[in-house]
Amino acid sequence: MKSAMLGIVEIRGVTRRRFLVCVGATTTAACSSGASQPAPVGNVAAGNVSQLPVGSLRVAGNAAACIGRDAGGVYAMTLTCTHAGCDMGTNGSVSSQGIFCACHGSEFDANGEVVRGPASYPLDHFAVTMDTGGNLTIEGAQIVSATERLPV
Repeated sequence: MKSAMLGIVEIRGVTRRRFLVCVGATTTAACSSGASQPAPVGNVAAGNVSQLPVGSLRVAGNAAACIGRDAGGVYAMTLTCTHAGCDMGTNGSVSSQGIFCACHGSEFDANGEVVRGPASYPLDHFAVTMDTGGNLTIEGAQIVSATERLPV
C-alpha cells in the first residue's frame, strides 16, 4: 500500500510509524559523533614528577583527569567516559592496569584505548607541562595525540 504523504511502500508489516521511528533513530545517530566530550578541566595541578613513578596512572586531584608515566614520559587523559559521560575518577577506578567505568562497564587500557564497551571511542589526552621544580600541570583545554609524552 502506497503512502500519499511520504511516497513509501509498506513492506511486510513495516508500518509508516515504525519506519519513521527507525529513520529518526538512524538520522540522530548519524548526526552525532557518538562520543561524550571530555568534561572541561582547565589547568590541573598534578603533583611533582618525583612522586609519579614509571608505570603509574592515577586520578589528578578532584578533576575528571588522570596523569600517568610510562617509559616515554608523562601523559594525561580525561576521565570522562566516551560512552555516556560518566566521571570515572569518582564512578569507576583508575590504576596502572587501566580505567574502569562503573556506570556501564566500559574498560580502557592505561593509554585510554577501549578494551571493552559499550564505549567505542578512546579517551582524549591532554598536554602536560612541568616547571623547574618538577611540578606537573595538566593543560585540560589542550587536547593532544595519544602518543604525546612530556619527556622527563
